[in-house]
Amino acid sequence: MQYRCGRCGRTFTLEELQRLPWVRCPYCDSRIIYKIRPPVVKKIKAE
Repeated sequence: MQYRCGRCGRTFTLEELQRLPWVRCPYCDSRIIYKIRPPVVKKIKAE
């Protein structure tokens, strides 16, 4: 699972995020973190 910092824009993994005892960016200590969605397109059949 990939995450992206809202301040510095760096991407990191869940393992890097779990190294710290709080939920913050491991590079700049920002608390604004976005989960990067996988590039999968959902197709729904129309009725």
